[in-house]
Amino acid sequence: MTVAEMSEWFWGPNAARLPTRDFVEAVQASQLRVYDGRGRERKISILSIASEFSFMGDGMWQLFLQSMQNITFAHRDGRQDHLAAHLVATVMTLPNGTADSCTRVSQPYGTRCVPITCPMFTHENYHYKSPPFYALSFAKIKTILDALTLGFDVFFLDGDQVFFRNPLPYFMARPDIDVMVSGECQRRDDTIPSDRFPPVANNIGVLYFRARPIVTRAIINWMGWLTNLAHGKRPSLDQSTFGFAMECISKDLGTKVMSLSMLAGEAFCQWCMRGHSPGRGADNMCPTVTVREWVSFHVPCDGDMNQKARTMRELLAMYQRLVGPVHSLSAPMATVT
Repeated sequence: MTVAEMSEWFWGPNAARLPTRDFVEAVQASQLRVYDGRGRERKISILSIASEFSFMGDGMWQLFLQSMQNITFAHRDGRQDHLAAHLVATVMTLPNGTADSCTRVSQPYGTRCVPITCPMFTHENYHYKSPPFYALSFAKIKTILDALTLGFDVFFLDGDQVFFRNPLPYFMARPDIDVMVSGECQRRDDTIPSDRFPPVANNIGVLYFRARPIVTRAIINWMGWLTNLAHGKRPSLDQSTFGFAMECISKDLGTKVMSLSMLAGEAFCQWCMRGHSPGRGADNMCPTVTVREWVSFHVPCDGDMNQKARTMRELLAMYQRLVGPVHSLSAPMATVT
């Protein structure tokens, strides 16, 4: 199967394929309703994507869910809750496959799993720029598009990261920015709506999209562009095309129509702000002042899943030693219910 033929599993003859009923039901059941900094209600869908291979090995997926489960909060009626219970994971699997392997691992955390199918989604690890890796790009964009189509804000997370604070108050404090993305490790002001991202590489491991028609249009364009590239025998990846796809709209129409921001690298971090702040000391620890700023830590290029799991455990232990309990520095979150 070519990449062009694969794309037809996600983009039909004329448009993106519709969400499945399982996905619709999961997103509706797991939605989280909060108020943003302007007092407006947001209905948020927290999403991730995983391969069958993700549930094997040394527990990377479970570490991700545990870190989400550690982010607890109280509803207005006094009910206790946590973020993992509002996560929906789309599981890349073969046609007629199920999300059972994900459900077995994720159900103790309250996370819902739904399948997204393609003949390329085998149980093996997907190597960089292999055909399944290209298919992953389509599956990720379609997952985002499906939730936006249903009228939800989308908070999308790669599963090879851990959280130390509740990230949602961070986004709610930036209520007028439509598209927010993680990027290279450097300090920048992510509070000002812009029509373009900084001239550094984005890292789409953390994404936030407001539920607005123009944002949905941008995601459709993004997916359509990938489809056209695949049919033109020039396949590309989601991360390589994301920035240009968003800026095509924001530059042409301006920030009042669609605004962008790249998240501060010291908050949504990769390894010790590599190259932009002090590295590890003689004790193999990052500086405490750096660690205190972490909201999440993503390890996208840190070897296989077992190595990523070891790094994620190391980061959690480092945070607890230098700062204190996970979630102890979280800002309050105003829920609707």
